[in-house]
Amino acid sequence: MAAQLLVRSGIYLLLGVAFPGNGPSLSVLADDGEPIPDKVGAEVHLSKEERGVLKKVECQMCKAVLREMHSEVVKHHMTQKGWGSEMQVWETSNAMCLAMLQKYKLDLTKVKIEKKAEDEDEELGMAGAGGDPQAVMRGMLVLKMGCQRWLEEFGGDTSGFIYRRVVDETNTPEESAKEFCYGVAGQCGKGKKEKQLKEKARSKELEIKRQAMRKIEDAEEEKRKEEDPFSKLPKDSMQGLQRMLEMAKDDPLAMMEDSAKVTIKKGQKDLRCDACKAALEQVRDDVLARPKSMRSEFDILPFAEAACEGGKDLSVPGYFGVEPPPLPPLWTDKYRPKLDKKTNLYTLKRFPKKAQKKRLKWRELTPTGQQKPPPPDEHEGDMMMTLSCKDSLEPAQMAEALYEQIAACAKSKAATCDAALAAARLTCRDETAACIYETKAEKEDKSKKEL
Repeated sequence: MAAQLLVRSGIYLLLGVAFPGNGPSLSVLADDGEPIPDKVGAEVHLSKEERGVLKKVECQMCKAVLREMHSEVVKHHMTQKGWGSEMQVWETSNAMCLAMLQKYKLDLTKVKIEKKAEDEDEELGMAGAGGDPQAVMRGMLVLKMGCQRWLEEFGGDTSGFIYRRVVDETNTPEESAKEFCYGVAGQCGKGKKEKQLKEKARSKELEIKRQAMRKIEDAEEEKRKEEDPFSKLPKDSMQGLQRMLEMAKDDPLAMMEDSAKVTIKKGQKDLRCDACKAALEQVRDDVLARPKSMRSEFDILPFAEAACEGGKDLSVPGYFGVEPPPLPPLWTDKYRPKLDKKTNLYTLKRFPKKAQKKRLKWRELTPTGQQKPPPPDEHEGDMMMTLSCKDSLEPAQMAEALYEQIAACAKSKAATCDAALAAARLTCRDETAACIYETKAEKEDKSKKEL
């Protein structure tokens, strides 16, 4: 009786659970909504002989785990639970060692994993071990450790494999076990050792390649450091430069001369209406270049949000983790700010053909970062337009208005219908009021009336 109590107590301590008393016995998987245990009991030290036993029964271990996992996934309909069902199968692999201890036993003497009879209890298990409860407990401990180590190596592959087989309904538990253990894991069959040696050689080859790649990457990193003009500066100097770069990023005018600041700020103020309309024209052109199924308000919004930027400037490295300011927007390749001497206001005029051709060649080099900085006067103009665009940018309103106007123009089919102009009249504002835009015909009519 004492021996029976020892075996019974040891089993529950081994599994890491409380005594069940008169309640229901422990099940392999937790009920729906309850977390599946990820560990069974504690780590134990295995002798050299016990490690040898586990090596000899690895094929039996593989088949048993695959059979049980396939059966449990089918039994609990895990692949039919919608989103997250594959994760549920993956979590199930953590509970497989618990199932193994409940349904299988390891005979260390015979070097064999055997399935327990349906009605077998601890007393029968003890009797099968020649009445030695210590041998029963040790067999369970070794089985538990072997199962845990097997899952550490193959658990991830196993869950994905079982999920696919159950979803496709292509295999029985026995067929899944044979396919995985012979073909995938290479733990069964006559060519088991050869497969393992090939896999070991392949892993070694891959590691050599990875080491070679790491050496190349390290050499490139060292080269970048050597070419970095700031890499050898004292720390206090580097911190000062970092603050200057961050300041320049937050305020693009911070490092400019006072005369240039005054000019750019005036243009920034004067160009709000023109820059807003030009940005909407670029968004319209980008949207109309897409299929009709991709012109919803939701599709237009990203274009509107990026209307004041022309992408990352790859010609300048990011020093101290501070990225350089983005390139000027694409629509700045079409227009230049020009000061009207009569009104003393900046307006946008079309780029001269020769200058625009040169500008477009500059833009073609930007994807690879091979472009040179634009001339100072052109840079000032880009700054005026970019800052003015950001002042007037309202992405959500612009996307909504442009979507409605594109749809209206598609219905009217009139050649003079301009969705960008109509959207600009609805959304663009200067500092005080809504922007007023005149078409060429309206300007001509106004001139005739003045005469």
